[in-house]
Amino acid sequence: MNLFEFFDAVDDSRYNAQKDVTAYDMDGDTRKSRLTLEMLNGLRHHLQARRDEKQSSEELYQKMYGQSIGDSAEIA
Repeated sequence: MNLFEFFDAVDDSRYNAQKDVTAYDMDGDTRKSRLTLEMLNGLRHHLQARRDEKQSSEELYQKMYGQSIGDSAEIA
């Protein structure tokens, strides 16, 4: 296989602006869409779940990789 054949195959599947026929309905309105309360609530739940998961992971890591009782005891 030639190296140039590989690149030619990749170039065929790339985006081509001349072939794009997507119709955009802008009507002059360029504002961002507003977030609804349902969307905000979903984001809040998602962030809370990530915080809980991170906290449980940190607790697990502390148990696995933290110092054991024998390591921190002083020699009498």
